[in-house]
Amino acid sequence: MILGKPISAATLSAIFAATTSSVRALSTSSSIATKVAGARCLGGTDLVVSEACLGTMTFGVQNDAKDAFEQLDFARSCGVNFIDTAELYPVPLTAPEWRAGSTEEIIGKYIES
Repeated sequence: MILGKPISAATLSAIFAATTSSVRALSTSSSIATKVAGARCLGGTDLVVSEACLGTMTFGVQNDAKDAFEQLDFARSCGVNFIDTAELYPVPLTAPEWRAGSTEEIIGKYIES
């Protein structure tokens, strides 16, 4: 999901493919599967994802962008490229710091940097 809206595997693949020249690009195809921890194709696509997934639900409230970048760097150094952006599991909607989309914004800034 991006900003609370479902996103297809094809759209995700296109987004990640567009960032492959970036230093922080996420792995996208079977041609680079050797760099992904426990590489598996997502469904019937050639989008390669790691078996392990980094949950980012604490980004924006319990972790600031600096902490989030460090966690993303560490996950990537371990071959993780599967990111779960659900942000409501540990943070109640009533938390004053919670704002819809903050997790995705942090991840977007990470990919852009």
